[in-house]
Amino acid sequence: MASKSEEKSSADPNSSILERFRSVTSDEVYFKILPTIGGVSYQLFSCNIMHPRSFSSLFNNQDLIVANSLWFNAHVGIGLYLYGSRHLQSATQIQRVQYSVFGSFLFNFGSVLFWATCKSILPRGAALRTLFGLGSGLVLLYIGKEYIDYIDKKLLK
Repeated sequence: MASKSEEKSSADPNSSILERFRSVTSDEVYFKILPTIGGVSYQLFSCNIMHPRSFSSLFNNQDLIVANSLWFNAHVGIGLYLYGSRHLQSATQIQRVQYSVFGSFLFNFGSVLFWATCKSILPRGAALRTLFGLGSGLVLLYIGKEYIDYIDKKLLK
């Protein structure tokens, strides 16, 4: 015999999706979903840095707007991730904002400097440069997350 929740989900397959959206907390939005969107924006922005001509051809005359939006989202995402990290919870709100903005700027501008330097060394192939930007961006995001997690875990001891 099926339970009421099984009957409800079999009758309306979208009900479980709607229930998930309703159960999302503001902390999940600010400190998980938006940082994830920021990470995706960061990755896409790397394509703009590594091969701007391809990026321009994709977005025509809107490429500057798209690139600046991705850049902004990358800053917001990294900043919110840092702001929500455990090691900053005991800081004052103004310190959390300052440290998050500082960390986001260092990470994002450091990445752009890294990509621009590597771009001048790499061969001119669009595919190679784009793959390098995406791959290195993924590695940098992973190492950054691992680093923050490491610091947060040290506080638990």
